[in-house]
Amino acid sequence: MRRFLTLLVIFSFFASLNQGLAQNRYVLMERPRKSMEMGVSIGATAAFMDLDAASVDASPKVGVRAALVMSLVWQEKYALQIELAYLHNKIDTKLGAIEQDVKSNVMEIPIMFSYRGLGPMRFNVGPVLSLAASGRYSNGVERIEFGGVRPTLGYTAGVGVELTRHIVLDARFTGGLARTDNYFEGAEFRSSAYWATLGVSYLF
Repeated sequence: MRRFLTLLVIFSFFASLNQGLAQNRYVLMERPRKSMEMGVSIGATAAFMDLDAASVDASPKVGVRAALVMSLVWQEKYALQIELAYLHNKIDTKLGAIEQDVKSNVMEIPIMFSYRGLGPMRFNVGPVLSLAASGRYSNGVERIEFGGVRPTLGYTAGVGVELTRHIVLDARFTGGLARTDNYFEGAEFRSSAYWATLGVSYLF
């Protein structure tokens, strides 16, 4: 009987220990600590231009933005998010009776600090490097340089919402830190542009 009671006590001890380990594993599975996040993003974007030339008018048209996304996450609520993105936009530009679509292709690299400590919300802010950000239009005979639509250095700020563990909806505002020199049908002027973007990201 004494041996039986001893075995019963030992069995109960190991059963309790195993149950505790199982509960700890469950908690860890429920609250994973991510260190790296990668994904892709696609969305709609529009460019708004502020021109120095009173005779030239520019109106935005909806374009497209696609990006590769990578985030380094720590403490589950802070992240450094870097993107490699391509944007294609059209800007309806008018000078008197002349109207042309200025097409721009921009490669941008946002480097953003992201705060994720308020439920599903993500708040992003940081600098943006813009490469090959030139605009062109065609007069039916040749393609003409409009000039840069963005300076090299800019800024971006936005907010995202985690719809699921893998899907994030993101709204963003991007601007430049300087004005650019532009040309349209004989008019020379300086301008600044601002981008509004709404996109969705899929995270692996």
